[in-house]
Amino acid sequence: MRLLHIADVHLDSPFTGRSEAMRQRLRRAALEALDRCVTTALAEEVDALLIAGDLFDREYLSFETERFLLAQLGRLAEAGIEVVYATGNHDPGEGSRAEHLDWPGNVTVIPDGSPVVVPIAGPAGDTVGYVTGAGHATARETGDLSAGLTPVPDTDLPQAALLHTQVSSAGAGGVHHAYAPSSLANLRAAGFHYWALGHVHLRQELSGDPPVHYSGGLQGRGPGETGAKGGLLVDLEDPGHPVVEFREFAPVRWEKLSVRELNDARTLDDVVGAVTSAWSGAREADPGAEGTAWILSAELEGPSPMWGQLRDQAELDTIADEVGQRIGIVGAEVRAPRVHPRVRVEDHLERRDVLGATLQLVRDVIGGGETLGLADADLAGFEEERDGTLAAYLERLLEGGGEEIMVRMLDPEELAE
Repeated sequence: MRLLHIADVHLDSPFTGRSEAMRQRLRRAALEALDRCVTTALAEEVDALLIAGDLFDREYLSFETERFLLAQLGRLAEAGIEVVYATGNHDPGEGSRAEHLDWPGNVTVIPDGSPVVVPIAGPAGDTVGYVTGAGHATARETGDLSAGLTPVPDTDLPQAALLHTQVSSAGAGGVHHAYAPSSLANLRAAGFHYWALGHVHLRQELSGDPPVHYSGGLQGRGPGETGAKGGLLVDLEDPGHPVVEFREFAPVRWEKLSVRELNDARTLDDVVGAVTSAWSGAREADPGAEGTAWILSAELEGPSPMWGQLRDQAELDTIADEVGQRIGIVGAEVRAPRVHPRVRVEDHLERRDVLGATLQLVRDVIGGGETLGLADADLAGFEEERDGTLAAYLERLLEGGGEEIMVRMLDPEELAE
């Protein structure tokens, strides 16, 4: 049994807060990614396309997108490729738009938590495996839907499970709501040859034996979703030796960069040059697929003689526009959350006032000599596996903190050149 696993397509996302041109480009990108997905399914002669939830983003669906979606699924129907779609929290089955669409006959929609078993037919029409899935009946499923999924008994055929779930140990899981929470130990023990998961937009392998995978989003939706996006081609013809390969489908990629070389920047050209230099370095490390369009989210950080001007949103918009034109990308966003004056913390450490005492405390915490009496559990954002030691986490958290404190506490005349 050969499968193509995708998730979190989020058709017709509104992309609020972005320019009209960027919103339209990102909406088209989701459709282009789906077209590439179907083309790959046909070329690879898969037996089934698995959609692990959030095919839609909300109740609204444009007529253009509805027509496009059904046409793409029709292409798969003509080739005899099954589509199994388990709903997610953005597209609950009961009363949703999905419930009223005229789905092609090759599509099985799983609209709620009741397990559904779909026999998958091969090219000759015989059953080559099974897909068992459960969906979200409401937008806030708090129960463990995985508990009801069990393999078909008395068969040696490969079996896959399909679910939109928050696995507790998944990387980047903290940015998503804990809907349909499940544990990796239970998934591994269930007896399936492959778990096709959705909900967490970061592509990742949670287990190799058996394979438990998030395919990640089909198309990046914002600066927090960087990297190549697409789906997973899964070969279970030998269930004991499954093969899982990533296929890139997203035509638009996000790049998020931190730009710190601003100490000598005094003109628009200087700032734009610093951003484009960081961009060039990133593209040398990761050029992306041929024809990829890009959206850049740049964060300006560190000391700069132009720090006041760089906190003006209109000025940042001008920088973003110039950067986008200069490097030839879909668009750019520029923020300056941690730009500060060119003052030196060392020059104020010995002050015998509140500022001096605060700077000394920050220095001691960064140096590991002071933890403020905090325990791991006191910091909601601390994760040992990701952040290492508490001291290392505090050091990263407070990087640039001294300068920020001085900006807030020093007289403006002391900050001027």
